[in-house]
Amino acid sequence: MQKTIQIKRAFRDAIRRGTGRAHLLMRDYPHVNFSLDILKAAVTNYAYDPQCEKGRGVYIVELINLSANKQQLISRILRKLVAQQEDTHGLNQLFEIARLLAQAGHPEARAAFYERLALGALPEYACIGAYEAVLLDGVEGMKRAAEVIGQVLAADPEETEETWLLKYAQEENPDVQVEAELEKAAQHNVHIARYLSAVQETRQRQAQKPPYPSARGFEFVQQLISGKTRRRLNESTVRALSRSQVRQLADAFRVETNSARQGKFLQVFRHVKYPHGYELLLALAAKPPRRNDRPVQDAIQALQFFKAPAIRQFALQALATSASPDLYVDLLLNHYRSGDHKLLAQLARQATSENDIENLASSFIDIYRKHKTRQCLEPLRLIYYRMNCGIHRYDVVKTLLENDVLPNEIREEIVFDSYDDTRKLLTTLQP
Repeated sequence: MQKTIQIKRAFRDAIRRGTGRAHLLMRDYPHVNFSLDILKAAVTNYAYDPQCEKGRGVYIVELINLSANKQQLISRILRKLVAQQEDTHGLNQLFEIARLLAQAGHPEARAAFYERLALGALPEYACIGAYEAVLLDGVEGMKRAAEVIGQVLAADPEETEETWLLKYAQEENPDVQVEAELEKAAQHNVHIARYLSAVQETRQRQAQKPPYPSARGFEFVQQLISGKTRRRLNESTVRALSRSQVRQLADAFRVETNSARQGKFLQVFRHVKYPHGYELLLALAAKPPRRNDRPVQDAIQALQFFKAPAIRQFALQALATSASPDLYVDLLLNHYRSGDHKLLAQLARQATSENDIENLASSFIDIYRKHKTRQCLEPLRLIYYRMNCGIHRYDVVKTLLENDVLPNEIREEIVFDSYDDTRKLLTTLQP
């Protein structure tokens, strides 16, 4: 009994992180019932950033197929799909799972898919699933989706419809004139006709929009710094500045005493090197930070362009004493020394929140891509087993491979990972 409990705990940890260990556990322990955790992972997209990582449908369906309770599990998942009302990443994933099951020959999955798609026309249900309908049935799926969207538009005259879905359907079906097929269907379906009309109205609005403004230049940056707006400068705007313009801003920053304007100057120097040395930046970075204290964070980022013993000493002290040590790890990028892996490993053990773990993972990857060393194994292995971001897990595994220290237990499971690029790493990076 105790062993079964341990196995289930290991499985729960693996499926929530999205690692292939879940697959291996099901393979090695076929007598253990993992259905509850599979059901929960189907309904909940556990990815750190589901919008970027997308759904884990393929991963979940593979686990469903390994289950001794496969049919019962499918039925429960499909009931969850039909019952789900709110627009969530979990609902997107449920549609993906139903689509994959339907394509694998499960008629009940197709029925549940279109039942929930149709419910999107009701005010209490989110209108979602259109893109998966296109993947499931091409133009016919697009027609079903357009009909539901048309009903939503009829219920709310203020609603508009973008052109993205139609463009997507055309990209997925390049041999068919998708819009022409919809126009044919619209002759006998007022909802599809309403959808096409809304798309055309959007096109007309877009055509009437004034052209995009020219690139934001030096005057824009000056106005943003001197004004009261909270808008932040982006990297592309800053990097478009000339050297003389950067120096002019640096000269003004050096004599600026207003803390609010200092913070805006720092938005420039987190992206380009401050030409007057690191001392002023270090003084600003040394202020006690709060988690949302952007000026201090910008000052820390600005220090990354420099290499000096004082910066390393500041970084080590902050990493040892700060309540948010993940803010300072990037300072080791230019100051890493042999033996620092012990400090990074300790930080990986101590991190508690998903955000802290994600920040550490990003910093570890940058450090060990620049500083090739087998000492990267311990911190990267620790962070691998704590993170649920498939995108950065890919980078962690790739960095372990590049440093020739990928552990066998990770090597064995990555071919079943929830993130497709991670599955391909062994074949793409090794002969």
